[in-house]
Amino acid sequence: FKKKLASGKKLRVKLGIDPSGSALHLGHAVPFRKLRQFQDAGHQAILIVGNFTGKIGDPTDKSATRQQLTQEQVNENLKTYIDQAGKILDVSKLEIVYNADWLEHMSFSEVIGLAANFTVQQMLERDMFEKRMNENKPIHLHEFFYPLMQGYDSVVLKADVELGGSDQKFNCLAGRVLQKAHGEEPQNVMIMPILEGLDGKMKMSKSLNNYIGLLESPEEQYGKVMSIPDELITRYFELATNVTMEEIAKIGNTVKNGGNPRDAKMRLGREIVTIYHSAEDAARAEQHFIQLFQKKALPDEI
Repeated sequence: FKKKLASGKKLRVKLGIDPSGSALHLGHAVPFRKLRQFQDAGHQAILIVGNFTGKIGDPTDKSATRQQLTQEQVNENLKTYIDQAGKILDVSKLEIVYNADWLEHMSFSEVIGLAANFTVQQMLERDMFEKRMNENKPIHLHEFFYPLMQGYDSVVLKADVELGGSDQKFNCLAGRVLQKAHGEEPQNVMIMPILEGLDGKMKMSKSLNNYIGLLESPEEQYGKVMSIPDELITRYFELATNVTMEEIAKIGNTVKNGGNPRDAKMRLGREIVTIYHSAEDAARAEQHFIQLFQKKALPDEI
C-alpha cells in the first residue's frame, strides 16, 4: 500500500454504504472522513450506494437473518443520502455509483462463477455464522452471497483501495479474491475501528437509538455528546474530530489526572457541532446546554 501511495498514481478509493436506514451517524462518518482525506490528497473517491445489496442485507454482526427490504423502502432511505454524505465529502469530485446497475443484470452462470472462488468452510469461519450455528439459529443461503456482491463491486470499479469498518474485513477481502480471479491487481483494504454508541457498549446504530445523526440539530448533537460515558471521551476525539493525536493525548492525561471530564466533553461537543454545522452553532448549543442543564433555566424557545 505504501508503495502504491508513493508511486504518485491517482488511486481509486471505494467505500460502500447500504441504504438500510435513512439517517447517517457518527459511526458511518469514520470511514467517510477517511475517504475525505483521500480526496484531499488528490485521489478518486468512489461512493457505492448499495441499492441492490441493501435489499439483501449484510449479515455482518447480525445474530439473525436481516429482513430484506423492498425497492420502495430502499428508494425512500436513499433520498437524503448524498446530502448527508456531502456534510463530509466533496460531492463535486465524488464518483457516485449504484451497484444495482451491474448486480441486477448478472446471469445465473456469472453468479455461479463468483461463488466458485470460495468454499463453504471459508464462509462458516465468519464469527457471526459460527455463533449462529452454535446457537442453532438458521443461516440462509443467500447470506453467503453478500460478500460475493460486495467483492464484485471492486472488480467492476477496478478499486485500488477499499475502506470499511473492522466488521467489514471479510467482505473487503472477498474483493481481493475476486479481483485476482478477474486478472486485476487486488485492492488494498483499510480497516477502521467501530465507534461505540452513546451507551458505551454496542456499536453506534440507529436501531439501538444510541447514535448522533449527521443531520441532527446543533443542540441535539451537543447534548448527546455530553451524555457519553467518560471512558469514551478520547475514543470520540480520535474517531469523530479533527483534533490532533498529540492534543488528544493531552486531553486524556488531564482527565486521567483528575481534570473534570465535563470540560473535555464540552470541548468534544464544540468540535463535533462545528464539523457538521459551524463554530457559531457550536457556541450557541453550548450556551443552550449550560442554561438548560447546569443553570436549570427555561430554554429561550419552548
